[in-house]
Amino acid sequence: MNIEKSEKKFHSWHRKNIHLVNKENDIKFRGPLSYRHLRIIGWVLLAVSQISNILRLSEKLYDMPGWYQAWPDVLNRAFYLMGPLFLIAAFSIVLNAKDGFKRLLITYSGLSILMYGVFILIYEHYLVGVLSVFNTNEAAHNMASAMITSMGKHGFFAFNLFIDLLLCTLVTFFINYNPTKYFQGKKIIIFRLLVIIPILYEIASIVIKAITSEGIITLSPYVFPLLTTKTPISFLIFVAMAFFIKNRRKFFLKKGKSEKEYQEFEKTNVNSLHFSLFLTTAIVVAVILDFLIALGLGVVLFSRGIPEGVTETTFISYCMSKISSWGFGESFVMLLIIPLIILFDYKKVHEDKLMDLIIPAAGIGAVAIVYIEGGYEVIRVWAAQKIEAAFTVDEGGANPQPLIQAVKSLIRK
Repeated sequence: MNIEKSEKKFHSWHRKNIHLVNKENDIKFRGPLSYRHLRIIGWVLLAVSQISNILRLSEKLYDMPGWYQAWPDVLNRAFYLMGPLFLIAAFSIVLNAKDGFKRLLITYSGLSILMYGVFILIYEHYLVGVLSVFNTNEAAHNMASAMITSMGKHGFFAFNLFIDLLLCTLVTFFINYNPTKYFQGKKIIIFRLLVIIPILYEIASIVIKAITSEGIITLSPYVFPLLTTKTPISFLIFVAMAFFIKNRRKFFLKKGKSEKEYQEFEKTNVNSLHFSLFLTTAIVVAVILDFLIALGLGVVLFSRGIPEGVTETTFISYCMSKISSWGFGESFVMLLIIPLIILFDYKKVHEDKLMDLIIPAAGIGAVAIVYIEGGYEVIRVWAAQKIEAAFTVDEGGANPQPLIQAVKSLIRK
């Protein structure tokens, strides 16, 4: 009897025996981290990564020391860690909330639109508005477009992370949600096929980034808030998670268990550990796949030949930068979040929902501070250098220009 019970307990954690798991044979280990912890870490990483945009802008406006120029790329690595953490946290919220899909679809749609509106306000009202004081309206728009575009490396600037969260929520929605009114019976396949919409959006965003970086098209700043920000590999990981949950539920019910029993199983430590192990494996596989894709793209770009006057090392660096702007070759940093994933419990919830509202508000505030204070410092140094240069008396002893004329002259340049 004891031997039989021990053997059953030993096999209960195996994925093929998930239908046998219960409170008696459940394992003791359960990850202490929840979606809330991942979101906090994600917001911190997002704020840190945005410093790279401020540093890149400063590089465009004035000369910086050699040691300084490496920091934008170093800090930008935080962005590639932030994305997966936000997506995994969103996945957890969707699966735990009773109205998760409806609430999150409305939330992320609203925030995506809000982010677009804020961008247009800053771009048209503040940036173009200030520049138009010293230039024609067309010239002001051209200068504003150049300044925003310069925050990216290859002709575009992607920053609206809520677009990514919306697309990933839609993927999970179309794969796992069971409609109660429409798409009944065999028509459910039509609903499932709607997952193609967010997938096509993701592909379109990648293609637009690629042809923009190749100089085939010039992208309007009005499109920037609509571009995805995460790596395509992160998106594939999210799709894999959605199918993992779907197939797991399907397997459980085929063993003769009920929907209620499956919901009880989802609360077990075994289920939590299985998800963490699957996600860890998915990340490792995705990193390898990302490396192979980046390597293939690098071979294609390098096969075109090195332009005259460009060293091989410089051209390789250029190719790597371009491939990175398409979203490939940077996923290796995701290996750093594996320890967090092992300690993550995707079914852990919090009764106090107020903190869930405070976290994004604080995160947005931190990002805003980075841009406001960072932008202020960049403009202050730039203006000081330009005005000082404009008012420097030349060797012939010429008088400096009047202040207003000097500023107008500089901005028109």
